[in-house]
Amino acid sequence: MALIDIEIPRWSIDLIYGNTGSGKSFFTGWLIEQAYEQGRRFIILDTKVKNHIGLVALKGVKLLKIKPNVRYDFSKLVNYDQLLVIPTKGLISKIGVDGLIEYYYKPILNELFKKDRDKIIVVEEAHRYNPSSRTAGKELEQLFREGRDAKLYTIAITQSIADFPKLLFRQAQRHFIFKHYIPNDLFYLSKMIPDFEELNNQLRQHDVLEFNPKSMSYRIIRREYIIRRTRHYG
Repeated sequence: MALIDIEIPRWSIDLIYGNTGSGKSFFTGWLIEQAYEQGRRFIILDTKVKNHIGLVALKGVKLLKIKPNVRYDFSKLVNYDQLLVIPTKGLISKIGVDGLIEYYYKPILNELFKKDRDKIIVVEEAHRYNPSSRTAGKELEQLFREGRDAKLYTIAITQSIADFPKLLFRQAQRHFIFKHYIPNDLFYLSKMIPDFEELNNQLRQHDVLEFNPKSMSYRIIRREYIIRRTRHYG
């Protein structure tokens, strides 16, 4: 049981962002553990080999390793209730993260959007799905704008929030924010979130600011309360 209440709604758009090493993936895994305890369906599209691999210790969570030179029928992924998708080192060395997203993960998102229902979709390095900081990628935009009808709950994670399109930023129901240090990100967030500089100063490393833009409410989740039941390798 978690030491702090965290809502896992039937539908939401959550943004999780912070600088590299801030604790985003650890926190995301903690959210997924809460979802798992509630019997929720989810798919995680990871861009690293071991980032979320600890979650396969949860009974029933399936693992799909994307390998080079293998053809996949992604329409079958809707049959899995709890799935972690990761690249192999060979695939990343061959086509890179951008190739992984373009040739594998974007088609997966399209299949999920067309055929799946009532699922949490975790998208790592979400900034890479967009053509530019001003233009949203088609796959994320359709999930953010139209996922509610299918109860496709999107969790988008990025370490480059200043490169994330404002169109998508403003669609999010919840923001989970880690302490920021990069001036460009601080400038961006100070424009988007009231009193962000003061709130950021209250955060320690690995603390999380939960911000609701609709109600303009927030709380700080201290790192002591984010306790994982599975091992984190990120």
